[in-house]
Amino acid sequence: MNLPQNKNQIQYVLAGSVPASNLKFLLHRLRGLCEQAAVSDNCFEDHEAVYTIKSSTTSSSSVSFRVRRSLAHTDAPHQVRYLGAVEGNDKNRAATMRNCIEVDTNDSITSFLEQIGFQFDHETILRGFLFRKGAMRITVSRLHKIPEKGVFSNMLPMTDSYLVELTLNTLVQQDSLCLEMRAFAEHLKPIVLLEKIEPKR
Repeated sequence: MNLPQNKNQIQYVLAGSVPASNLKFLLHRLRGLCEQAAVSDNCFEDHEAVYTIKSSTTSSSSVSFRVRRSLAHTDAPHQVRYLGAVEGNDKNRAATMRNCIEVDTNDSITSFLEQIGFQFDHETILRGFLFRKGAMRITVSRLHKIPEKGVFSNMLPMTDSYLVELTLNTLVQQDSLCLEMRAFAEHLKPIVLLEKIEPKR
């Protein structure tokens, strides 16, 4: 399988949640703030499967790859993504920082991962809305769990709330960009409060 050159990036993140009852107010605010305003153009429905493999360094840790594909645009490429651990050593940074590697690929990626030792862990479907403001990407999505692998008709919403993620990817570390993200997040208050992701202990 030929894979294109990967995109090894630094990703800054702010995240929060909004109840379904306040969704329309958040979308109205985002349409006013962002470049992408047409509702029909910014809806998405993605399937994401997570594959893990035990780390060779410690028996208690593992490495996860996320394989995502669009259910709304079936001709779009699959994407395999690795999200590094959250960097929790800089409390003065205005947003969470982590490594992010993204590669466009095709539907054979899942069998390829299994052949090299990865195991299927779980899968979800994300339905929501995508907005862009400059280099920032804002997603508002509702997560659905799939109790039986591959049977989408049985999917169930995981919560009544919507996950809101504000991300910004850059090739090199630029902590000053976090200030732009924080300024944008201020415009979404009090509808949603976007905060740094706490590192796992």
